[in-house]
Amino acid sequence: MPTTEERAAEELMRTPVQRTPRLGALIAWVALAGAAGALARVGLGELIPEYGMRFPWTTFLVNVLGSALMGLLAGILFAWKRAPGWALPVLGTGFLGSFTTFSAVMLAVLPSVPGGGFAELSAVTMHPAGAFEMFSYLVISILFSTAAAAGGLTVGRALFGCYAMDCDDETEGRT
Repeated sequence: MPTTEERAAEELMRTPVQRTPRLGALIAWVALAGAAGALARVGLGELIPEYGMRFPWTTFLVNVLGSALMGLLAGILFAWKRAPGWALPVLGTGFLGSFTTFSAVMLAVLPSVPGGGFAELSAVTMHPAGAFEMFSYLVISILFSTAAAAGGLTVGRALFGCYAMDCDDETEGRT
């Protein structure tokens, strides 16, 4: 009967080595993914322009969608022990980090700040919402984005058979 150490060594031999790219290559991949995420955000902004809207629906949609995708990615990578080491930095930090940005939320809120001088800087006529609407937008964005991330995390973990908060090796890999 094998000892605990022998079983651990045997398991280690069966587990494939996870290769993480070198730092320079990883930074390049994160930068490329970040550019792709920014282009995806701009593309959605062109499909659903916010000019003239009193509520920044496109920014809201992008941030909730991106939060759900980030939760899904984190859930999958948490449950899938053999996930590549580059996945979270490239897909999470790179692509989704540039797709969902806090600066876009601030840019959507800025026109409603009285005396902010945004109207002079903008090339487009803005119809700013009131302070109450923008405060509500910030609260709604935080709540919905957090809920979307939690939902994505739950779905991602469930896809790989990891239902409890304390996933162990016995539940890994079950579908």
